[in-house]
Amino acid sequence: MADSTRVDEKEIARRESHLRAYPNPRESINPFTWAYPYKSAATIAGLGIGAAHAYNIWTKKPWYYAAFPRLGAIAALGYIGYCAGVLREHHNKTRDAIVEHYQQLHPEDFDHFKDRSGRPWSDVLLPWYPHRSQYTKYDAN
Repeated sequence: MADSTRVDEKEIARRESHLRAYPNPRESINPFTWAYPYKSAATIAGLGIGAAHAYNIWTKKPWYYAAFPRLGAIAALGYIGYCAGVLREHHNKTRDAIVEHYQQLHPEDFDHFKDRSGRPWSDVLLPWYPHRSQYTKYDAN
């Protein structure tokens, strides 16, 4: 493989750290650094607040109309969002553990990933032979 297509180790480490969950330190004002359960809880609770506000505008009610029942409903929505985020993290961790366990049991299936520069396209793609109707003389059938 050509040297121009090779990637140095620092760039590979940067790319892999970018793909990991929670690569940045948590900041309370930046929701993109929050854990998934908190992100999903805040998103669903925010959508609930927006829906309640839109309903109040649509029905021409004051902003405090049915405030306490709606606060309870928004808290319940936030809890459901938190549980959905926890479920997502559990699913992702379980999936990663299953894949890593399979890779440990069958390392021969993953030997081609050891070359960091990858394989040339000629090794990846199968040869293509066009079979068009106007070339009936060379048809193998």
